[in-house]
Amino acid sequence: MIFLSLGARLQTVTKFVPHGSVIADIGTDHGYLPIELVKTGRCCKAIAGDVNEGPYLAAKRSVRNASLMNKIDIRLGSGLEILQPNEVDIAIFCGMGGNLMVQLLQDCPEIVNSLKGLILQPQQGFTTLRKYLYSIDWHIEDEAIAKEDDRIYQIIYAKPGKQALPTELELEIGPVLNRTRPTLFKEMITEFIAKANRSLNGMAKSETAKNTTHYHQLQTYVKALEELL
Repeated sequence: MIFLSLGARLQTVTKFVPHGSVIADIGTDHGYLPIELVKTGRCCKAIAGDVNEGPYLAAKRSVRNASLMNKIDIRLGSGLEILQPNEVDIAIFCGMGGNLMVQLLQDCPEIVNSLKGLILQPQQGFTTLRKYLYSIDWHIEDEAIAKEDDRIYQIIYAKPGKQALPTELELEIGPVLNRTRPTLFKEMITEFIAKANRSLNGMAKSETAKNTTHYHQLQTYVKALEELL
């Protein structure tokens, strides 16, 4: 059997997978995540899917080389469309934008309704994604931050169940992260501030831009973030 070493981002994702779950890795990265989950015994079975043939074939090769073809099913298709209701417990989305994740969830409501949990690692679009989860009566159960190759990643674990919508700021930075303040929290907030300040500095060169609502909202956003530090 082949042994792989996951980076910090995917290793953090694995920690949210309940023991004994059947998972679907949507947009799989060479099948590395399901291989790790099955190999370590955290999952008894997994499905890995990708909409593109290249990653799909790469995942098939990885799973075959790991001698796990009987436990990991590789499928070609878009998002949750590769699944049947109640076929898996947890769906995992890593390495895509939050807006795309929302679209893929919207495309298959019957699959989403059959899930026990979602593990999401958005590259951006954090507010849109979190807001959508609450709009369909899901909530954020837990969150974590990972750092890999000098980049900060947010990982979200969501479960069904209606709860109060977090504040607009918390939808961006994570309600659980804001409450627990993990090790990388300050570094993440500093990055958010730096990104917003770059936008402000660019807009400040134009009197028209400086008079927009967006400019003043960004200023308020930066001030709120700075107060967290």
